[in-house]
Amino acid sequence: MKNIKTMYKYLLIFIVLSTTSSVFAQKNKRFEKIKAHKVAYITDKLELSSQEAEKFWPVYNKYEKDLHQLEIMDRKELVRNIVSKGGVKSLSEQEAQAKLNELELMQDAIFTKRKEKFKEIQKTISAKKVLLLYRVEKDFKKELLKRLQQKRGGKF
Repeated sequence: MKNIKTMYKYLLIFIVLSTTSSVFAQKNKRFEKIKAHKVAYITDKLELSSQEAEKFWPVYNKYEKDLHQLEIMDRKELVRNIVSKGGVKSLSEQEAQAKLNELELMQDAIFTKRKEKFKEIQKTISAKKVLLLYRVEKDFKKELLKRLQQKRGGKF
């Protein structure tokens, strides 16, 4: 059930991030605004001192960039590849198995990168704050999804 919710969130983020080139600049501004809000939100909720923030944010941003590549860009490429072949129904059983294996490898890489992220972050802030970060990130995503839903009038 958790994986379905996680996949739903990633799908939603994927949909939000994939835009046409004519509105890319506007979307990029929105994305930067969301990132700024996330920084403020996490800094506030973790009660990071300026010294902690100075060490924390470069590490956090590096791993977020890596995770974005794995979670969004690589998955997007996998989806494009399936669509270019005519969709899932057009794949042979062997091709579908190969794509499933690719997806499984991506999930493993994401899990490994997340573990690495939290180990590295623990070098910059206390273990208590790292534990809190798990919760704060989930809360931020919930808040972001709630705002998106409100802007769309409760429709997805």
